[in-house]
Amino acid sequence: MLLPYRVKNPPKQFPIATLSLIVANVVVYLITTDSFLFVNEGILKGYGYQFGKSSVFCMISSMFLHADPLHLIGNMLFLWVFGPPVEGRLGIPKYLAVYFLTGISGHVLQGVLDVATFGHGQLGLGASGAIMGVVGAYWYIFSWSTVCVAYFYWLFVPRWGVWEVQAIWIIGLYFLMDLGEGLLTGSTGVGGGVANFAHVGGAVAGALCCMALRTKRDSGAMSEAKAIQADMGDLSMMPLHALETMDEEDPGNPDIIKAMIGPAIGLSRLNVVEEAMNRAGHEMIDKAPDLVANWLVNLRGNPNIYQPAHLLRLAGLLERSNDSQQALNIYLMVINRYPNSGDCETALYRSAQCCWNTFHDGAKAQRCLNEMLRRFPNGYMVSSGKALLKQISG
Repeated sequence: MLLPYRVKNPPKQFPIATLSLIVANVVVYLITTDSFLFVNEGILKGYGYQFGKSSVFCMISSMFLHADPLHLIGNMLFLWVFGPPVEGRLGIPKYLAVYFLTGISGHVLQGVLDVATFGHGQLGLGASGAIMGVVGAYWYIFSWSTVCVAYFYWLFVPRWGVWEVQAIWIIGLYFLMDLGEGLLTGSTGVGGGVANFAHVGGAVAGALCCMALRTKRDSGAMSEAKAIQADMGDLSMMPLHALETMDEEDPGNPDIIKAMIGPAIGLSRLNVVEEAMNRAGHEMIDKAPDLVANWLVNLRGNPNIYQPAHLLRLAGLLERSNDSQQALNIYLMVINRYPNSGDCETALYRSAQCCWNTFHDGAKAQRCLNEMLRRFPNGYMVSSGKALLKQISG
């Protein structure tokens, strides 16, 4: 027996769709079983799916029915382990579309083969096809990620333990086991109670859906970095080489760049952070103004990444987040770098506003305004500057 219990592939956000599917399956199981043990016969006949006889509605409803507790627990375990990373990569709408499309594909393939083998479609139920669709999608997207598997077997004496293996191999093994058992069942003409080809069809459909969507795949290096993150539990504890890999494949992620700063300073490799900030571009200002300000002011980063207008927006965001001192530092950067531009006039005026409104430093505010009026006697902010000077003097 091989049971996956964890993937070393931390999801980016809370897996709301995966959890909702699990809750829906559990609730439906509780209300469609006798004594919470076995599916009610009437429910099975009314809402199970039989190829060639049942409606499309039953094809969907059967995906929420389970025969017994082990059937439910096994399916939900696979969905909880493999679903969240796939949901994070595809997004909820595409994830749910893949889930239901692969479930339908599994039903159809199993039904066609049942007709070919037994002469008629067999009554079936379960989310296995859809869940194997998610597993197939995981196999395609995260081929080299680490899967933690609990194993148990009996060879004269019971043996058990845990095994860490790459997804491409363990999911491939599950696929071959289903394919082999399905072919054996078909060749003998005896049904084994497990819709193996629903699993096979779902897995293949899941991988094909991701191929059609051109979903980004993780490289081996990225998978290794994520495994380190899963073991460490915190980006700030990760080695620099792993963070570099993560930034290259997920550029502009402020959490990754923030985590890079400490080890980069320790290894005297701030050029790595500069490369990451270059890749992120000015969009990082809106994502993490504190990070950009820290990079420019405290770490003496290269301000050429940004235009004067970007720096003014950064300073404004810092003011709104009550980091007025850093805002003043950014205004000073604009003043020093672009002394004759209209952006310099704006920076001088807003510096004066900040000094007066936040720090109540009238003398410093007056110096900024006088400097603005001296440099830009015909500037577009002259009237506003004079009004503020009058307010401060009064």
